[in-house]
This record gives sequence, structure tokens and C-alpha cells, in this order.
Amino acid sequence: MGTSNKELRRYRNSFSKELHEDILPYWMKYGVEKNGHGFYGAVDLDGNPVLTANKTSVLNARILWTFSAATLLDGNEEYAAIADKAYNVITEDFEDKEFGGYFMELTSDNKVANDIKHTYAQAFVIYSLCKYYELRPLDTIMQKIRVFFKLLEEKAKDPSNIGYRESFTRDWKIYSENRMADNNEPKSMNTHLHVLEAWAALYKVWKDPVVELRLTEMLNLFLEKIIRNDGHFGIFFDEVFNEADSSSGTCSFGHEIEGSWLLWEAAGILGDKEIIEKLNPVVVKMVDNIERVAVDKDGGLFLESTRFGSHLKTNKHWWQQAETLVGFMNAFEMTGHVKYWDTVKLSWNFIDTYLIDHKRGEWFTKLNRLGIPYLVEPADDPSPYYRNDWKIDPWKCPYHNGRAMMELIKRIDLML
Repeated sequence: MGTSNKELRRYRNSFSKELHEDILPYWMKYGVEKNGHGFYGAVDLDGNPVLTANKTSVLNARILWTFSAATLLDGNEEYAAIADKAYNVITEDFEDKEFGGYFMELTSDNKVANDIKHTYAQAFVIYSLCKYYELRPLDTIMQKIRVFFKLLEEKAKDPSNIGYRESFTRDWKIYSENRMADNNEPKSMNTHLHVLEAWAALYKVWKDPVVELRLTEMLNLFLEKIIRNDGHFGIFFDEVFNEADSSSGTCSFGHEIEGSWLLWEAAGILGDKEIIEKLNPVVVKMVDNIERVAVDKDGGLFLESTRFGSHLKTNKHWWQQAETLVGFMNAFEMTGHVKYWDTVKLSWNFIDTYLIDHKRGEWFTKLNRLGIPYLVEPADDPSPYYRNDWKIDPWKCPYHNGRAMMELIKRIDLML
């Protein structure tokens, strides 16, 4: 493949060190409540908990997934204890025992703060439960997963069109005022990308024919509707998956590079040869697009482009840099072309030089184009979902960077 085993081992050691000596220890030291049974909703740059911050099911599901996966990787019982804690938090604090599903937000003392049921958040919960089941293959956990999947089939799936509704009230009535979309469109690429991710994880542990059908539908939805002819993702859609005018000129680079490998992984889990054959050139085209228009010369990934590519947003956010590593590593495995491995190395150098907070631990949230981190929270922040002045928050999680390190370790091990 054009690279030496010695070089692969050297990078594997770097990724393993980052995972086991920075990311996971940081979350174990700073993320776990000192006077509670769960995890803080937010932690500032210096590791101090923000005690007024709400907790979200998304963050806690991502903690559950990360520490379950980390335990499966190397059997560390300290990681397993965090996974067990996260499972208890998800199922005891966030689960809606009356109407089913999982609350979006709790207060710091575990009272319901936001009872909207976002399909995006529900998908992350089932994704994490499936990974936890791989760690703890108990009938009780599988039964919970099956019941939850059937509930989502009944409540969240669009009965008239392909795909899933975006959000619901606590009792599963359609809620159109608070979708996971900037302009409140009926359907989004982001939600369906993570539904795809969830159904792939589910089919891996439960070979149910309905799950197989839904995973097939999701893959075909991306091939036929979400991936534009130019190889970029559409972002927001109407009920029948015509792209909304509000997003037709925008490219979300992080979702595209993440989606490139999640689609390929899902197709492999499904095992449908026809879909794999269709998807192969599409995935490579997506990665080539990102290489051409979104990777800066220092290896950092730009946020997005607007106005049909004429306006580039050059900030570099933590999760997109992590997904760049996996997307290009996946393309290297698929094709054997060393140019993709070269981008992995370039991207890792950018992350290691600028993004990792080598003094206080973990990764900064956002950098400007020059690699300088944003450390204060302005009133007009163009990326409101996560804060510059927090290391942990409802969206800043161990899942993207932790998962990236684990993916790279496993993929290099397979090569070696």
C-alpha cells in the first residue's frame, strides 16, 4: 500500500497514546460527578464542572458508546465501570418510563428540563445500547433494544414517505417547532446519517429482517436522494426528500467525510453486494471532493462552504478533524492509494500541533484557520451548539475523537 509497517506502528502508537493517556483519562477525571451518580453536563477549560449546565441524552449516550467500545478494544475494567455507569444513567435518568424513548435534557439534579423526543437523540441512544450489548450480552439489554426499535418504528418512521420525522412531543405527537434543522425543515441529512449509523449497529447485534430492511432503505436513501450528483451531501429536505432551497448551496464538510466511512461501514455490515458495488465509487468521490475543496494545506478541515462553494467558512472544529482521520484512512484501505494515508498523517499533525490541549488535556472545541483556539464565548458565535469556553458540553463529547483513535488503531492492526 505504499507505506511501511514501521510507519504504521509509529502512528498506531501515537493514536493509542492519545486515546489511553489523554482522551479517556480526561473524561474519567473531569466528566464524572463527584457528588452524584452520573456525569456533569459541562466542564470548563480548566476542568471545573459547570454545575448549572443541563445534561443531555446525546452526551450521555456518546459516553456510553465510547467507554463500551474502549473496553471491547482492550478489556480495561476502569473503562467498563464508566460504561456501566453511563448505561445506568441512560436507562434510569433519561428513559421516559411512561411514554417510552429518552428525554433530550435533564437539569443538573436530574429533573426533566426538555422532554422533546428528537429522532437524532433517540438514534444515538440505540447506537450506544447496541455497543453496550456487545460488551454485556445480556438478554435484558437486548430486550430493551428490541422494544425501543419497535417504538421508533411505530412513532418516528414517516408512515407515508421514506425516512423519519425529526421531533416529537413527550407523548410522540409530531412537533414541528423544534426540529434538528437550522430552518426547521421536515427532514435532515444529519438525523438520517445517525439513524443509518444506529441501524447498522443494531443489525450487527440483531439480524432481524425488519432491521435489515430499514438499513437497506437508509443506504438507498443516501445513494438516491441525499448524496447530490456532485458527490456532496444535501442537508435539509422536504417530506419526500427534495432538498430545500435553504441548504442547496451549502456543503457540510465534516458530515461528508464522516458519512463517507459510516456509509461504507453500514454497507459492509448489511452485506448487500449490489449496494456495496454502487457505493464504492461514490465513497471515493466523496473523499476526493473533500480533499480538493475542504482540506487546508496544514491538514485541518474547514467547517463548510456556502453560496455554492464561493464562500468558505475556515474555522476548524474538533469533531470534523477527528472524522477526517477516519474518512481518509477508510479511503486508503479501500483503494490502497498512499495519497489518502498522506492526508491522514497531515491531518494528525494538525491535530497534534494545534487542536490537542497538551497542557490541560483533551481537545479544544474550535480553532481559526491559523490553528489558534477560540477560548471565550462571544454573543454572536456562528456555531452555537458547543461553546468555546467549555471542554465538555452537551455536544462536546468523547465520541468523535475517541472513536477516531479506536478506528485508526483497529484498522492499522488489520493492516499489520
